[in-house]
Amino acid sequence: MGKRTKMLAAALVLSGAMTAAAWCQGLSEQQEAADCQGDALRLCGPYIPDHAKIHACLVTYKVYLSPACRSIIAPAKHRKHSY
Repeated sequence: MGKRTKMLAAALVLSGAMTAAAWCQGLSEQQEAADCQGDALRLCGPYIPDHAKIHACLVTYKVYLSPACRSIIAPAKHRKHSY
């Protein structure tokens, strides 16, 4: 294998690793989007495609969100228990 071929192979391996890492990070974001997509369309349609306005709208209407979306947009506050 020539030097150029080895460099190309290394670049492809590195590119694949970076793509996999980005995919893993994006997976949770995709799941969050899927959990809230219906609520966003139903409640905040006029604000699409502005992500900031959609998020603000979902926060405003959090009582009307599905449980999955509400857990992302307005998670329950952690309570301290006194024993």
